[in-house]
Amino acid sequence: RDMNLLAPNGVQIYNLSSGKTLPQWLSEKKQRDLKHNEEYRRRVELIQDLEFPTASQCIKESPDSQYLIATGVYPPQIRIFELNQMSLKAVRNLEANIINFTILSQDYSKLLLLREDRTLEFHAQYGS
Repeated sequence: RDMNLLAPNGVQIYNLSSGKTLPQWLSEKKQRDLKHNEEYRRRVELIQDLEFPTASQCIKESPDSQYLIATGVYPPQIRIFELNQMSLKAVRNLEANIINFTILSQDYSKLLLLREDRTLEFHAQYGS
């Protein structure tokens, strides 16, 4: 796929956001029909702010496929991304690193975190 490429002073810079975007008003039927469009199927979409200061340990998708939940270290935190908006929804700083977590609801509203110090921590949409 051709991406918009700039090369000032011999440094190649790819503009990943220069492609066509899908209008919000497009009907669901027309959106489904796009699965046969080769250019649409090969597009690149990036989630804004999908990064951690040091590293991410675990990433899971919610059962309703609307959210991506990721844990990171230093500082220990959990980040929730809303996939239909392709953006960061919430960040929570934690007291200990997370070894693993389970999503207890269809969305991000209830989580069970296994901490590095062997304790279980329940998190709900309104707080822990």
